[in-house]
Amino acid sequence: MLGMLDRGDFLQCAFVIPKGAAEKVRQRGLEAFRADIVELAPLLKDRVTELRSWDDIKLLTVKVDRLREWYRPGLLCIGDAAHAMSPIGGVGINLAIQDAVAAANRLAGPLRTGQAGIEVLADVQRRRMFPTRATQRMQILAQNKLLGRVLSSRELPTPPLPMRLMSRFPLLQRIPGRIVGWDSVPSTLPHRTWAQQRQRERPQKWAKADIGARTRKPASALT
Repeated sequence: MLGMLDRGDFLQCAFVIPKGAAEKVRQRGLEAFRADIVELAPLLKDRVTELRSWDDIKLLTVKVDRLREWYRPGLLCIGDAAHAMSPIGGVGINLAIQDAVAAANRLAGPLRTGQAGIEVLADVQRRRMFPTRATQRMQILAQNKLLGRVLSSRELPTPPLPMRLMSRFPLLQRIPGRIVGWDSVPSTLPHRTWAQQRQRERPQKWAKADIGARTRKPASALT
């Protein structure tokens, strides 16, 4: 499987191999690796020569795991620091943002009063643990049922029915985005942020200053 991202002036490519097969790929040689790429993407035939040595190819090992405890006194891990996600679905950034919002909501008050103890940090982990576990399980299921089957065969796979439907009816392509952005335990910011509160206070100060300016007597009236 080969994935390509157009970065404007270059293509970022990912050649997906089974876990633990990197050494076997190297043993076959760089020329065989180039041939595998061209077989999957013939349009790269005149570009694979840019791969001059194995130093031009970086191995990214995908892991799905999480810390048993996300916190220590004075420290809270969120996002990738707390749970490594698979690239499947591109949901890592979603989980990280949701972690940050949940942590901000829970820590804002205790930090103001200097009472952000270990139990407050543990509350953040308890709140975010279920969404993390559920997302990772879905990723592992997709990897085992879909990606694993594709990697074990040299034949062109038939896309699953949902993907075929989304290709035929573009309107359905909105559904995966909704699912990816969905948080099973919604994290929302307070209705009024600090900046909004400051903006709300400013007109009152300006009004007081304006009233004061109007009540001052002109210099000519004082003489």
